[in-house]
Amino acid sequence: MINQLAIQLKEMQTLAEQWETTNPAVSSSSVGWHLLHNLQVINGVVATLAASNPAEYAPKHTFRKWYVLFTKKIPRGKARAPKGVVPDTISKEELDAALDRASLSVLNLLNQQPKHFFPHPLFGHLNTKHAKRFLWIHTEHHLKIVRNILR
Repeated sequence: MINQLAIQLKEMQTLAEQWETTNPAVSSSSVGWHLLHNLQVINGVVATLAASNPAEYAPKHTFRKWYVLFTKKIPRGKARAPKGVVPDTISKEELDAALDRASLSVLNLLNQQPKHFFPHPLFGHLNTKHAKRFLWIHTEHHLKIVRNILR
C-alpha cells in the first residue's frame, strides 16, 4: 500500500501544475481543492495514527466500512468532507507544502504499529492496515475526479 500511495503522490505532484482548472460538469471544486483536501486527509490521518494509543483501539464493523475497503471505491456525492479537511484557500505554495508533508507522512506510515488507529467519522477506528488502505482508496477517489476535470 505504501508503494501505491507513493505512486499516487507522484501523480498528484504532476497534476498540481493545473491546480486552478475547474470543470463544473464534473465537480464544483477545482483540481487544487481536490488535491489539497486529499493531502490534508493523508497528513491528518498519519498524524492521528502516530499519536494514537494502541491500547484504546476498538474496531467497529459497519457495512459502509466493509463496502469501501472491499470494493476499493467511494461512491461520488454520498459523503461530505469534515470541516477540518476542507481547504479554505488554495494556492500553489500551499499545495506544494502539503505535497512535501504528505511525502513524509507516507514514509511515517512505515513506523506505525498494527493497532495504532485513526477514528474515522463513519467507519470507526481504522487500524494501521485499514488506514493505509483507506488512504489509497480515498486518494484514488479524488484522483479520478481530478482526471475527469482535466478531460
